[in-house]
Amino acid sequence: MRINDKENYDIIRNSISMTNLKKIIDNKQISMVKLAMNSKISDSTIKAYISGQKIPSLPTLVSIADYLNCNIDYLLDRTNNPIKIDDINSINKNEEVNQLFQNIISLPNEKRNLVIGYVQGLLKQ
Repeated sequence: MRINDKENYDIIRNSISMTNLKKIIDNKQISMVKLAMNSKISDSTIKAYISGQKIPSLPTLVSIADYLNCNIDYLLDRTNNPIKIDDINSINKNEEVNQLFQNIISLPNEKRNLVIGYVQGLLKQ
């Protein structure tokens, strides 16, 4: 799809959501003010991104993603996985971790949810 015409630009712009930005801010317990200061933008701009009133430029997205240590697609709600691509690649090289992921994925939903709950509980401690 080309975005150099108004109709397609509007379609793409309207498909961008940044609700994951709020999730990761809350999960990492970072204030919007602190994120704004470290990303060199205002906290009102962060709020505008979350509410969908504005979309960030590419350099701003990179700055926010770097500070939050997540990937840009996660910030744009294109994935539910916040892990940076470089980190995923390093995980894929670890055969033991890779096998563990495969085993978890192959579990029935009920057991998979138990594993996820257990790991989340460990992370909260």
